[in-house]
Amino acid sequence: MSRIHMGDVWGGLSASALVLPQAMAFGITLWSPYTQDPAAAAMSGLVAAACLCAVSGISRGTVGLVAAPTGPTLVLMSGTIAALASTGLVGDRLIAATLLTVAMGGIFQILIGALKLGHLIKFIPYPVVSGFMTGSAILMINSQTDVVLGGDINLTLQQGAWIPLAAAVITLAAMVWLPRWFKQIPGTVMGLVVGTLAFHVFAFVQLDSVPASWVVGSLPDLNDLHIGFNIGAIDQLPWTLMIGSALALAVLASLDTLLTAVLADVSTGSRHQARRELMGQGGGHLLSALFGGMAGAGTTGATLVAIQSGGRRWAGLVTAICMLLLILFMGPVAAVLPISVFAGIILYVAIFGMLDKDIILWLRTPQARTDAAIALIVTGVTVFYDLMLAVGLGMLLAVVEFIRSQVQSAVVQRRWNLAERTSLRRRLKSECCCLAGHPDAIVGYDLKGTLFFGTTDNLYDAMMEDLKRATYIILDMRLIAQIDLTAVRLIEHMYGIMRQRDGELILSHVPKSMGLVKRHGHRHERLIPYHKNTRLRTFSDSDKALEYAENKLLWRHCHKTHEQGDEIVLAETELLAGFSAKEQACVLPFFEEHEIKAKDFLFRSGEHGDELFVILSGEVEILLPYSKKKCLRLVVYGPGMSVGEAAFLEPGLRRTDGRATMGCKVAVLKHAALKCLCKKHPDIGMLLLIRLGHNMSENLCVADEKLRRLAS
Repeated sequence: MSRIHMGDVWGGLSASALVLPQAMAFGITLWSPYTQDPAAAAMSGLVAAACLCAVSGISRGTVGLVAAPTGPTLVLMSGTIAALASTGLVGDRLIAATLLTVAMGGIFQILIGALKLGHLIKFIPYPVVSGFMTGSAILMINSQTDVVLGGDINLTLQQGAWIPLAAAVITLAAMVWLPRWFKQIPGTVMGLVVGTLAFHVFAFVQLDSVPASWVVGSLPDLNDLHIGFNIGAIDQLPWTLMIGSALALAVLASLDTLLTAVLADVSTGSRHQARRELMGQGGGHLLSALFGGMAGAGTTGATLVAIQSGGRRWAGLVTAICMLLLILFMGPVAAVLPISVFAGIILYVAIFGMLDKDIILWLRTPQARTDAAIALIVTGVTVFYDLMLAVGLGMLLAVVEFIRSQVQSAVVQRRWNLAERTSLRRRLKSECCCLAGHPDAIVGYDLKGTLFFGTTDNLYDAMMEDLKRATYIILDMRLIAQIDLTAVRLIEHMYGIMRQRDGELILSHVPKSMGLVKRHGHRHERLIPYHKNTRLRTFSDSDKALEYAENKLLWRHCHKTHEQGDEIVLAETELLAGFSAKEQACVLPFFEEHEIKAKDFLFRSGEHGDELFVILSGEVEILLPYSKKKCLRLVVYGPGMSVGEAAFLEPGLRRTDGRATMGCKVAVLKHAALKCLCKKHPDIGMLLLIRLGHNMSENLCVADEKLRRLAS
């Protein structure tokens, strides 16, 4: 176990100075409507801060985190006490039911941490958090009306009724302005000191004696704390209400704590352990309830002060020790602390710590107006009805807005045709001309996002014209995260439309959620349920799908395509097609023909090479290795094409792999043979080199076009 360092001591002292007045203020605000003992109410807040900091500090889930009563938990607990009081509970039974609710909230919080559900709480959208924080701030401000007006109506009519209001305003002003000049002293401490002095100066000048209801009074002695629960008639307590409130408290306190933990991580550069922190906070609530304390959570202001003062792992525990010492020795001091000063502290926390003024900016920004509306609705429900109902409603609105945005989002990332994109297979000039003559016969759609019942209409509308005129449509689903049955049925419907026109719908990168049932080579096939006679052709990538569509188009319109078993003679290849019969007769003897088995390599990257390969049958793919076992498919050559030109013209190490995808036959021309040809027939050798250079130039142009397409 690491030792406590001086940084933890200074951090704990600074945090306790900040937490002390805030905890007392929250305790007084919570219990003042139901008890006539402000001192005991203030003690409730102090006990909660000490217990939460002690157990949380021992658990060490978050570096530098300090826990204490917070605004959201105060508002929730105030609503809970009001609801319990409305059932007829009063006095000790009301207090016992409230403490039991805090204890059950601690148990639920321990379960949330133990079951690792903390990450789910983080999914609450920020507009919802902003809304209930703003609503809680408004409720806190409203709760201080009676305090700043003097509480008792008879007293407010007497001379000096303005003193509580003046003390609250001075406290608030001191907390806002004085930290600009005295940066080392927490604002709450300065507000407490200045507001108390102002109150007593005004009271000395204006009043003969200070009304007892205007000051806190001496704190109870530790021996006076009632440990445990004096329940009585346990079966008559409103358990349904208590359990629901406890669960709401656990969720709200966990959310508040985890948000503070994230801020602590940013300040310390560490990473909090949500499971340990939430279990520690739950244990703190159990201990707080046992000693008569209220609920709380991680508090941002005290945490940042502790961290900035050097606090780290043990800052929370040191804060708890400091709070306990203050409880022991500050009892007489509390007798002169004005309640209205604590009201000023509450107002400061609500106005400057919880009211989210960014909602106004959201309203001015068209893109954020929906978020602003959600925040305002949550705020309204929080203020006029119930906090947790507001959070639930906000979550529902956020889900509806998410679905709406998904429905309105474009499913089609890009539409392309043959004029914009061709397959990696290099084709003969005649085949390229044929494909260029039918640019809209093959159309592709790159899809993205989620293809579900809400976006299927968008996809169908985007494809409607192409469904009427295109011969082949390719749907690339590489960026599709999820697809539901409605989208599957739409794809089936579009396939039927294409089939009636003697066209074909082709899929690539099909998500696993569609349920592939058969694989054959590079082609995947899937049998769509409900229509067993409908078979969709799918491919593992869009290039193979495009190559398949090109082959079908060439056969349909131009009758120009080579099947896998076709073979051409060397004289008909692109390299020698322009040669006369006499010139071909001079060149052909310099070539050697070889049979290559499927999956065998013609050449490998890193090997020395000086050969040119002319493909007579089959196909060869060029691969670029980029890791030990992975490579990128660059291009595919078919019958009549030449490969290996670079090493052939300038012998050296090859940079790519050439592999036969099926059994093929090649004619090989070596660099030494080229030299012999040039010596015996210089004109023919020059013509061969010009032809080879022309082919390489065309290949570079094609590569440049593909790079431009990728960049766009």
